[in-house]
Order: sequence, then C-alpha cells, then structure tokens
Amino acid sequence: MRATVVITAALVLSLLSAPALAQKLYRWVDAEGKVHYTDTLPPEAVDQAREEISRSGTTVNRVDRALTAEERAAKAAEEAEAERLAAIKAEQDKMDAVLMGSYATEEDLERAYRERFDLLDQSLEAARVGIRSQEKSLEDQLDHAASLERAGRPVPATVQSTIEASRKQVEDQREYLSKRETERQNLQTEYDTVLQRYRILKEGG
Repeated sequence: MRATVVITAALVLSLLSAPALAQKLYRWVDAEGKVHYTDTLPPEAVDQAREEISRSGTTVNRVDRALTAEERAAKAAEEAEAERLAAIKAEQDKMDAVLMGSYATEEDLERAYRERFDLLDQSLEAARVGIRSQEKSLEDQLDHAASLERAGRPVPATVQSTIEASRKQVEDQREYLSKRETERQNLQTEYDTVLQRYRILKEGG
C-alpha cells in the first residue's frame, strides 16, 4: 500500500506539471483500497469518495461516496424522525410560551381551570337530575300499563308510544351523562399535566 501511495504521489507531481494543468485532478480510492490520481473521473469512480485538487495541489472539494439503497432509506428515516421531533419541540415551546404568558401565578392557572370544572360539574348535576326525573316518569308509565294489563284491559297505543319515547329519552340522557363524565376526567388529566409543566417552567426547567 505504501508503494502504491509513493507511485501515485509521483503521478500527482507529473500531472500537476503537465500541459493540462488547468484541468481538475481527482484523488479517489477504488473498491480494492488503491489510491488513484486522474485528470478525469472514470465511470467506476463516480460513486466513490473523492477529492478535487487544484493546480497548486490543494484540496478544493470533497465528495462522499454514494450511499447504498439501504443507507439512503436509513438516512431518510433519520431525517424524518429528526423533523418530527423538531416539530414536537417547536409546538411544545409555543405552548410553553402561551402558558407562561397567560398565568402569572399557579393560583391564576388553578382559577381558570376551576371555572371550567364548575361548568362541567353543573352540567353533570343537571343531567343526573334530569335522568332521575325521566326514570320516575317512565316508572309511573310502566306501572300504569301494568295495572291496565292486570285489569284485563289493553294498553292503548298512545301509552305504549309514550313509554318507548320515555325509554329513548332516558337512554339518550345516560349517554350524554357518560360523555360529560369522560370530558370531566379528561379535563382533570389535562389540568394535572399542565400544572406539572407550569411548575417545571417556573423552576427554570
């Protein structure tokens, strides 16, 4: 290998002193590890790492070898992940700025969320009261229908229709209540997360 370098170094000097001195000189290494100096780049060297040398013998440019398909895919994946993480950080920085700019103290933050909790709690209580009232009405209607049947009398279609409508109202109200309860739980999780982040930012973290 050392002999090859000496020979190629001598070749460099001869190329630099040749009439074609104004042309580029390339230094590249082939697949077997041999160093080459040429004034043109052969096809087999296009994908190899190389250096471009000026007429004074100074390296003016370096070109890395071409990546394989697997390496290009890996690089693209790394760049995509880096962009994703950068976007997440940018969004977090934006949210942090809004958080710190909106609440001067932890008490201000708690007060703002307390208003939202109170509204939800009022909505939940109203839904529960409505469900109890509708369930009582449905129970009365069912008792009335049952008393007609015990007396051997047919249950009018209007009564049956009213019972079905009441059942549907109770189901709808229960579904509404379930959604609001989930909303309440989500708000609690959000508050806990935001409060923890606020404390970290306040501490300079």
